[in-house]
Amino acid sequence: MKNSIRITGGSLKGQKIPFDFRSSLRPTSSKLREVLFNWLQFEIQECNCLDLFAGTGALGIEALSRGAQRSIFIESNKKNFLLLRNSIKELGLEKNSKVLFKNGINWIKDNDLSNIDLIFADPPFNQDIEKKILEIFHKNENLKLSCKIYIEFNKFTKIDLPNSFKIIKDKMIGDVRALLISKK
Repeated sequence: MKNSIRITGGSLKGQKIPFDFRSSLRPTSSKLREVLFNWLQFEIQECNCLDLFAGTGALGIEALSRGAQRSIFIESNKKNFLLLRNSIKELGLEKNSKVLFKNGINWIKDNDLSNIDLIFADPPFNQDIEKKILEIFHKNENLKLSCKIYIEFNKFTKIDLPNSFKIIKDKMIGDVRALLISKK
């Protein structure tokens, strides 16, 4: 019933994050997490991170393990939220984390993102959620110019990046495409 993924680097390297295999979760692969954190290795220190559609929390937890100052986790599935909250406690990350049982799209519409340095957006595939969140970020005047956004989606999904963003990094692994973007 329960599976786990390993943290790939930093102070918690090798620790496991459990998840329920039967849920709709599609955790970011360890290979893709390694690519992402290689991209960010010189920028992750002291970052304030937002892990939208957190699921297992692997991206935000990995960021904390590698030196991020704080991670806010947003998860709307109750079972995943409870498992994530427990993982944060088990890993001793409560003082650097906030885990919220909220809808990711509504949360980014309703909250000030001006103190966020790095956003991880790995929404459920094939629901056009990535297009909605990119539009919200495009219209958000509080988003830091230096904020980087990591977005993961099905490689067959056509993404029209709003003209206010530029692609910093782009990678495909299997059926997943990952972009690291920032405002121009």
